[in-house]
Amino acid sequence: VVVDGGSLTVLDRGPGIETGDEERIFDRFHRSESARSMPGSGLGLSIVQHIVAAHGGTVTVDSELGKGSTFTMRFPTGRGVA
Repeated sequence: VVVDGGSLTVLDRGPGIETGDEERIFDRFHRSESARSMPGSGLGLSIVQHIVAAHGGTVTVDSELGKGSTFTMRFPTGRGVA
C-alpha cells in the first residue's frame, strides 16, 4: 500500500486480471471465469468504486496476468482527504 498526497495505491501479486475483464471488474457480482470456483460474491471492487466515487475520487486498475494488479484510488485534495 502506498499513500501519496491524494492517492492510495494497492499492489498485489495475485494471478492478475484476465484480458477483457478489466472493464467489468467493478460491476456488481462480476466474477471472472477463473475466480468462480473461489470464495467470494463479486461485490468487493464494486463497493470500493462506490465509496471512492462518493468522496469525489476515481479508481483505476493496471494488471498483468501472472504478475498481479495495481489499484489506484485518487481523491481530490483540499476536501479533507489527503
